[in-house]
Amino acid sequence: MSWKKRALAAALAGLCLLSGCTLPGRQQDDTPRDTVDVSDAYFGLAWYKNGTLNPVTDTDSVNAMLREALYEGLFELTSDFTPQNVLCEGYSGDGTTFTFTLKQGVKFWSGQTLTADDVIASYRAAMDNASSPYHSRLAEVQSIEKAGTYQVRIVLSSPNAAFPRLLNIPIYREGSADSGSFADGTGPYVPVENGSVCTLEKNENWHGGFLGTIRHITLVGITRADAAETSFRTGDVSVQRSARIAADDKATVIGGAVDTYQTPSTTLHYIGINHANEQLKNANVRRALSAALGRRSLCDTQLQTFADPAVLPVNPQQQVSGVSLSTDADVAGAYALLHGDESAENTSDTSDGPSQDTAKTDASAEDITIYYADDGTPLTDGDGYYIDEDGDRVLNADGEPVLDPSAGASDTEDAPQTDAAGEKITLSLRLLVNSDNAFKVAAAEQLAASWNAIEGVSVTVEQADYAACVERIKEGSFDLYYGETRLMPDFDLRPLLMTGGSLNFGGYSSPDMESTLLAARKSGDMSAFYKQFAEEMPFIPIAFERNQVVIRKNLVGGFAPAPYNVFLGQQNWTRVYASESDAATDGETQ
Repeated sequence: MSWKKRALAAALAGLCLLSGCTLPGRQQDDTPRDTVDVSDAYFGLAWYKNGTLNPVTDTDSVNAMLREALYEGLFELTSDFTPQNVLCEGYSGDGTTFTFTLKQGVKFWSGQTLTADDVIASYRAAMDNASSPYHSRLAEVQSIEKAGTYQVRIVLSSPNAAFPRLLNIPIYREGSADSGSFADGTGPYVPVENGSVCTLEKNENWHGGFLGTIRHITLVGITRADAAETSFRTGDVSVQRSARIAADDKATVIGGAVDTYQTPSTTLHYIGINHANEQLKNANVRRALSAALGRRSLCDTQLQTFADPAVLPVNPQQQVSGVSLSTDADVAGAYALLHGDESAENTSDTSDGPSQDTAKTDASAEDITIYYADDGTPLTDGDGYYIDEDGDRVLNADGEPVLDPSAGASDTEDAPQTDAAGEKITLSLRLLVNSDNAFKVAAAEQLAASWNAIEGVSVTVEQADYAACVERIKEGSFDLYYGETRLMPDFDLRPLLMTGGSLNFGGYSSPDMESTLLAARKSGDMSAFYKQFAEEMPFIPIAFERNQVVIRKNLVGGFAPAPYNVFLGQQNWTRVYASESDAATDGETQ
């Protein structure tokens, strides 16, 4: 090459550097670079080997986190149960017929491409297997068909605008579930089996990009489901879920060098109502019982701060015009409702702030203060009279001691049928609770105390073991009962409200309510239904329980588990160095 040609080439090269252009025959490297600081920390995950390797039919809860690491659904649910696209690019629907368009180019571990056939095969496996944890979510699928290589059309037998909330069901490659190994998935990790040792490694084909700091996970094989917690306590397992508000024989608080995270749930605590009881047929009576409850106080004490107070049966609570979402006790409003003065109830206040009628202790209409022990039961002396923190009896406006209506003295034939203020009892009820759960017993006692603070109301707590409690509820042998149920992510209330519903043990029946509910499910606008619910109060919501996720302290930064997936957002996990770990303190994270 002559010097003139060399000079010209040099000039062109300099011009290109200044202008950002590319020389002919050369390509700029725009490929994203993996700059993640990969952790070398040990990360162990429990694997119950007796479970199936099919993510749709595996029924073991221990393997839930393993499924979350390996598989993905069309959607994942965020902390407010909003569906977030994962394998789905978008969808359209009228509440009955939905068409879901898949993301194109998504690869399974095997390298094969995700298509509509894989989604249909996964859903049909759940529909055909009654024991599948996802079977009930697809119970109203009337038909499912391929509408194109990357499109799935689903028709429901009953309208449900919130149907996408149910579709965080794991998808696997059609035909791979019979391979004798893990069904082929699209998740961020891929299982690697080496003899008896199994690990999870990064999925090179993952459509979500680069993984976060954890690229290697050791699977800890267990042969008994109850061994998972032991493996966590010994350090073999690094993360686990566990119930906080559990029966007496279950460990609920895990201490030591751990970080504890709370995740919202669909587990509703509520008061079931026997609608055959003449005292409870009036909606104002039911509304009064609801208004008198100090839900926030209950969540902060007996429910261990692991619950969100709820006036409406949805999580999170929804603002509805004319419906008060106050979670503090309103004894005056409850009294007014019982005596026919609806105007006294603050139905226009939709704030969640403290009520003017509320204090740290429950007060009756005559300003009688009731003091509580740490377990939520009222402080009383040996004769059943209320006492203060110094042991002195609480006096009413006339200077007379006040008898706890649930005390033993009220069971005698000569005991006056009066409430805490000495007034004649006009509403006498029994609250049934499962005696096997100390948290719920304490909660029931506190609820009863709140109701007993209403002039003319007497509620006693009846305890029965789990089996007897269930039997009595099914027989209708109760006035009120402390209930708990796990709703589906679309918050379907038909089992509780429809005539003959599987959870409608109180015999509630209202064609008007049913019509409003079905219309709301079709349109997706629940406002009219929630307003009617608050006016009728067919059962009394208390709170939505929170789950706890416990992970080794400072194992990763940016850990933010979602309600159904601890690995959601794992690409944002960061490495924690020893200096940061040493500077941190033990305790609950959030």
